[in-house]
Amino acid sequence: MGLSTALANAKDVADWMGVHKLGLYNFKPSVRPVPIKVFFEGFAEKHYCPRMATMNRPSYKAIMTHSRNNPVLIFVSSRRQTRLTALDLIALSAADAMSGGELGFKKPFLHMDHEEIAQLSEFIKDENLRHTIQFGVGMHHAGLTESDRKVVEELFVKKKI
Repeated sequence: MGLSTALANAKDVADWMGVHKLGLYNFKPSVRPVPIKVFFEGFAEKHYCPRMATMNRPSYKAIMTHSRNNPVLIFVSSRRQTRLTALDLIALSAADAMSGGELGFKKPFLHMDHEEIAQLSEFIKDENLRHTIQFGVGMHHAGLTESDRKVVEELFVKKKI
């Protein structure tokens, strides 16, 4: 079994897949050429949609705690869930700002001026992405045009979203 990510619970995954101990090779995050910190939080909800919704608030809190000023990737399993998660992150940041949270502003994920994002938005074809990018939340999935994906990738690499 080979994975492209570091796992703290590789034995659990191997057991689940029926891989015996001799077939499991787990390289710790510390041997990666690019350093990574791995954090886990479990969710007991058994059904997919409620579990995904339950994960958004802890994901938002983890971003604000561990990666406030750096880009973050959140992997979900569908285009629909990509959109729902992006919208939830925006709503959670707005609620945090309105409740007098430590943010003090409504767009903690956006790291460019209003004029720059407005210009870029004119070229984005996907309506949902055009909306979420205004808040510094990009989406990336196979349903986007290549040009939309490239915009998101470039903004992510430049740490603007």
